[in-house]
Parts: sequence; structure tokens; C-alpha cells
Amino acid sequence: MSAPASNRPSISDNHPDFQAETAHLKGTVDAMLRQIDFWEDRDRQMGADLETSIILADEAGEHAAMLSPHVHHPYFGSLKVRVGGREQTLYIGKHGFRDVKGPHSVVGWDSEVGSLFYSDALGWTPRRGGQGVIKRRRQLDIAAKTLHRVTDLYDDEAGGDTGGREEVLLRRLEEGSTAGMRDVVETLQPEQNTAMRYPAGTPVIIQGAAGSGKTTIGFHRLAWMTNAERGPQQARAEACMVLMPNRVLATYAARILPELGIGAVNVTTPESWAIGLLGLEKLEVTDRTLTLLLTDHDNTRRALAWRRAKLLGDARMLDVVRTHLWNRFNVALRGQSLREAVALHHREPQVFALADTDLHAILRDVFAADPLSGYRAGFRQAVEDLAISHLNVPDDEEAGVLRQLSAPITALLGRVFASTTPVTEARRLLGSPEALAASGLLTEREIALLATDPLSGIPTPRRAHADATELPLMLAVQAFTGGIGRQVGRVLEPFDHVVLDEAQDYSPLLYALLGRATRPGHLTALGDLNQGMHGYKGPSNWEAVQAVLPGAEVLTLGRTYRSTKQITELGARIAATYNRAAQVQGVDRDGAEVQRYTAPADAPNGELPLIAQAVKDAQAAGHVNIAIVTRRAVDADRLAEALRDFDTDAQPITTQEHRFRGGLVVLPVSLAKGLEFSAAIVSSANVQTYDESTEYERRLLYVSASRALHWLGLVSAGELHPLIA
Repeated sequence: MSAPASNRPSISDNHPDFQAETAHLKGTVDAMLRQIDFWEDRDRQMGADLETSIILADEAGEHAAMLSPHVHHPYFGSLKVRVGGREQTLYIGKHGFRDVKGPHSVVGWDSEVGSLFYSDALGWTPRRGGQGVIKRRRQLDIAAKTLHRVTDLYDDEAGGDTGGREEVLLRRLEEGSTAGMRDVVETLQPEQNTAMRYPAGTPVIIQGAAGSGKTTIGFHRLAWMTNAERGPQQARAEACMVLMPNRVLATYAARILPELGIGAVNVTTPESWAIGLLGLEKLEVTDRTLTLLLTDHDNTRRALAWRRAKLLGDARMLDVVRTHLWNRFNVALRGQSLREAVALHHREPQVFALADTDLHAILRDVFAADPLSGYRAGFRQAVEDLAISHLNVPDDEEAGVLRQLSAPITALLGRVFASTTPVTEARRLLGSPEALAASGLLTEREIALLATDPLSGIPTPRRAHADATELPLMLAVQAFTGGIGRQVGRVLEPFDHVVLDEAQDYSPLLYALLGRATRPGHLTALGDLNQGMHGYKGPSNWEAVQAVLPGAEVLTLGRTYRSTKQITELGARIAATYNRAAQVQGVDRDGAEVQRYTAPADAPNGELPLIAQAVKDAQAAGHVNIAIVTRRAVDADRLAEALRDFDTDAQPITTQEHRFRGGLVVLPVSLAKGLEFSAAIVSSANVQTYDESTEYERRLLYVSASRALHWLGLVSAGELHPLIA
């Protein structure tokens, strides 16, 4: 959506440096165009021979393609600095540019120097030594090669902080929502910048309230990780992964990646990544625990399902699985042996033999080594290494010997490992109290809990399926037997960096597995414990995550930027009922009062006329991207159809296959989480829909009420929920 007319940039030449900045902008644009023309002129890209010339021309073409999009908006800020008695002005942009023939260079936002633009610090030590001092920070609003506004954020000569940073932020926040996530490179706040640039190689958990920008910061941190200045910690975009809770949000968020120069990053869901790694793309993943929580009114059954799901994702289950596999493979190895005659050049055939005891010793060593590629590949490698060593095979004959041993080793591996598939083995473990007890980590009560089935009344798909709460257990079997990580052809390697969005909904077991799948220290988790809608899968606190990610740091974003103070205060009131430590500080951005629509509980058309009126009121206020939030997907489907009789056409988003393309939508809270809209309308905002006595229901209400940037409507046939009345 475009910004309201009052918020669109307009030429503003009342700043004393406006004309000088306009001239500098023109010089920068001209310098960029000259450089692009040079790169695109293939006759100038000449090397010593034809092949070198072609390579140089191709590289120059890539440089031109990367710089071209930034010509219309070459930078957004500047820094006047003093170093070693000399003053200079540095311009900060989304893409670094070096003007070899003039003063029109641009420093990348993700560089160490670029960080100074966002910081409150006034001094720094350049790499070449000495002491640097910030004399001025300046924001420059540029569009279509035209300067629109100059705003000083800090000016040493004018007395220091000008309040300009807050002014620029408020201007941006007044803009309407779009159908994709915002790029906040131009308006990163100091606390966001600090979290985004936390030292590479350290696992980071960023806790932030709804609208604090944590997801966007995670994406920007990923872009920062790909900068060459990160040295050995630098990440390759194509070797990174972002996990989002559903495909609607994944598509919404992924649109920002090309703007940050990391379009090659894989953005997916935990379920899609898991079944892809398991090689079971046709497996249907359900979340029957969530279905029960949303539909069953039996609090005892809901509590039982919650506790069982929580236990399935407990970090201890990693060692429960490991112990189970150790016992399984040792049993499978009993009586097994390997004996094969191997032909070698200029020597008599040699016999390579391994007895039962030898194989058990190999298994013990493999378990101790815990290879990323898994026990099966590790076992094979160990047997092959022993063969090469025992037979004293020359280097030039190794490949031939391994070919001769391939079939008998494969047959042995089949007898030991073949029956251990992730799906069947995870279910075999859950079905065996003896296997669950073998590690000694689970109590009798916990083992009995795992044996119960509180979900028996929830239908299952007809085709092959797995429950979302079982997937981490299946992944654990896969990690130990077949390996875990990034699939590159037939090889697994660690991800360079992984970002987890809605991190409060990932189990400690899944965190432990992702820690195995990623370079040490290269995991960024973004979450809000107040929004734990799927808390039956997630950690009870961040300490549980730190326990499985050694050295992980928890950083807190204490400010929310999404909503007006009226909407923020309402959300804070709800959150305070289940999290006494929740302190949500909003931006001082005034807006419309929260609108409340009620009718008698027995009104002929219920709340339908109220919702239709709320939509019209939001549209009359100038909002285009509007969400009607329901509690369940089935409610959204019914509501979208029923509203047509009230001259209201809303696009239903009820499954992960739907895409948010902007406009008026109706969607359940489970799919709304993570999205933001110019206006939001919470339907059935009452205690019949959101049980006041249940913490889970209050969390749902908090998420529903925190989706709006500018305008919020609360609708109920009957009295509104006491927390929002």
C-alpha cells in the first residue's frame, strides 16, 4: 500500500545544506552511472587471452547488475567524522560503492563503519589506529535520484542530539503496511543495531514483544553475516536457512531478502525442512495437539495433550534416542562378521576379516565420535579405514580395494541399519516402555505420560502422516543414523547460519538438533515468550534453550515499534495477566482510539453487521491492508462467505497454501502471527471464544490484538472480553 498523501515525501529545501546535499547526490549518481558504463563496456574488459577476457567481462557485468538498482537511491545517511585532526563526510547506503576518481564513495550499512550511523556512541577507534569522533549524523530521504528531505540526527555544533532520529522513525511508522516485510536499514534503532551486530559466532536469542522488529532484525543480521568483514565467520547466503512457523509467513517475509542482497537464502518451515531431510516429501504433517487445544473444551484433556507434547520435545529425548539406537545396533551386530578376499597388484590375495567383537568396537568408536554424517556413514568409513590400514594398501590402489569391499560392506550395513528408519524407529521407541526407560533419564510418570493418547478423538489423515510433535524425535533418529545438516548433492555439511523465527515455538530438542546441523555459534533465534501460542512445543524459558546451545546470549528488545500507543497499551494489559515481567514500551505515536463494536448476544445476524461496519470504518480512515482475525481457520472460512451478504468481500487465508497479497483478508490467529496490517479487526472478542481462565486463550487474544499498526477494532455479539472492554 502506498503511504497516505500526507506522508509521501515532498521536496523540502529549508535545511541550510539542502542545495549542497542535492549537488553531492547528483555527483554520486553520475559517478555510479560512469562506473556501470565502464563495467558494461566489454571492450574495456580485456585480459591476456580470450578466456581471461570473457571471465573479466562476466565479472564486470555482475558488478554492474548489483550496483544498478541502487542508482535511484544511492545512500540514505551521512556521517561527518574527525580522525587524526582531519574531517571527512562518509555517506551510508545499502550497497558499498567506491568512486575511484572523485569524492562520491558510499559505505555499506553492514560494514563496521556503517554501524556508527545507528549507534549512539560518539567515538570509535579506526582499524588504522588513532581516535575517531562523530561530529554529525544526518538522514537523507532520497527517491528516484531526488533528495526530498535532510534531517540531522546529531550535530555537535548544534548542541548534540537533535531528536531527529525519533522524528524520522515516526515518519516511517506512519506509513501503511505492505504485503511484505519492511526493510528497516534506514531506520535501525540503536538497540536493534546492537542486537543485529552481536559478535558473529555466538548463538543469539533475541526476545522482543510483538512489533519490536525482531524478525526483521534477524533477516538483517543474516545479511550482515554475509559481509566479507566477518572474516572466518562470514556466511554464504546459499548456505543459510531461515525457519518460519508457516508458509504464509515464509512467503511474506522472504520478499525482503533480495533487497538485502541475500535472495539465495532458503526460507522454509521446520516441517518442510524436516520431511525434506527425511526424504518423505509426500508425508502429510498434522498438528493434532493444536487442533485439540482450539476445539476441545475439556481442560483436563487439553492439559494432558500439552504435557505430552512438551515431553516429546524435551532435550533429554536426544539421549533417550541415542541410548535406544545403541541398544538396537548392538543387538543387530550380534553374530555378524565380515570376511572378504581382496586382490592387490603384485601380491597374493589378502583376506580382510572382522569378527563380532571387532564390529562392536567399531560401533563404540563411531558413537563416541558422533559424526555429522550419522552412524551408518561413520560405521562404513571406519570399516573402510581399517581395511586400508590392515591390508597396507598403497595410495594408488585404495579406490580399487574399496570397490571390491563395497558390496560386502553394504550388505553388512543393511543387516545392521536397514530396518531403522526415522519414522518407524521413533514410533517403536514411543511404543516401548522398556526402550524409554533404558537411558534412565525419564521417570515412570513421564514414561506413562508418553504411553497415553489424549489425541485419540482427533481425526488423522488417510494417507501417510506424522504429527508436528513427533517430528523432532524422527529428526533425532535421522541425525544419528543418516546425518543432519545442509544437503549438497549426496553430502551433508553444516549450515553457515540458521535463523529461527517465532523461536518460542521450537522445542529444546529441535534446538539441540539444529545446533548439530549448523556451524558452532551460528544460530539466531527470534521470539517472544508472551506469544507462545504453540507453547506445548516450545521452551518454558530461554534458559532451556541456553542449556542446549552453549554460550548462547539472550538479548532483549524493550521497545515495540509496530502500533500506536493506544493499541500497544491494550496489548500490554493482556500480556501482563500471564507474564508479570512483561514490560512493553511503545513509541510515543498517537493514533485512533481502539474501536469497540457490540450488539446483543441474540442479535439476528450476530456480529456480521458489526464486522462489516468495522471494515467500512477502517477503509474510511484510509486503510487498505486490513485483517479480520478469527480464532480458528474454520471460523475464517465461514466468516468470509457470510460477509458477502453484507457487501464485504474478504479474501480467506485458512491454509499455508494461501498467500497474503494485501487488501482485505480474514484469517485465523495461528496464521496472522508474525504478519502486520494497517488495520485489524478481532472477531468474537469475548470470553466464549477466548476463555478468560486459560492462559493459552489469553495468549491467543494478545496475538490477535497486536496485529494492527494504526487502527484496531474489537467486535462481539454480547459483552467484550473483560481484558479489552
